Amino acid sequence: MPLCHPTGSIDSSVRCWDCRSRRPDPIQILDEAKDGVSSLRVSDHEILTGCVDGRVRRYDLRAGELCSDYVGSSITSICFSKDGQCVLTASLDSTLRLLDKDTGELLGEYTGHKNTAYKLDCCLSERDTHVGSCSEDGKVCFWDLVEGSLALSLPISSSVVQSLSFHPTEPCLLTATEGRVQLWRGESYAAEEEVPA
Repeated sequence: MPLCHPTGSIDSSVRCWDCRSRRPDPIQILDEAKDGVSSLRVSDHEILTGCVDGRVRRYDLRAGELCSDYVGSSITSICFSKDGQCVLTASLDSTLRLLDKDTGELLGEYTGHKNTAYKLDCCLSERDTHVGSCSEDGKVCFWDLVEGSLALSLPISSSVVQSLSFHPTEPCLLTATEGRVQLWRGESYAAEEEVPA
């Protein structure tokens, strides 16, 4: 979707904008959500949304289909796996859930972090081997994707860690917390660089 840019909103809608024309009106409105759209990801032919109503919605633009899966708690973050076969969700019940993208089958649950009040990011590692999540207790947690066991609890800050992102091909992690951004590299994720926000 290089010529169309979708945005999610607290008004329960996803609006698609024409990037070439820069018109003030969206070219399409997706309004199936029953509460605010808290997270949105895009692939080459899909729009993936996570909503406060506890549902993951996947719009397949090629097939013109909507798939919806209920996870039971308000979703704060979603992402595709690197292989495009799975969806990872983070919810306000301090649980990450890995779902099969096509069937909605629950493949794994990951707990041990705290997420009850804030919108916190989740992601998969550069090779889809580990699941990562921010935590309200100042840590970033990693679980083994297959076993579901907590592999690492990395202390980052004394305040909430709000955002994290893996490098697409290297074992590098970027974290953001109140007032600073940090780059972590290597197996132990030792802090390499800190940038004041």
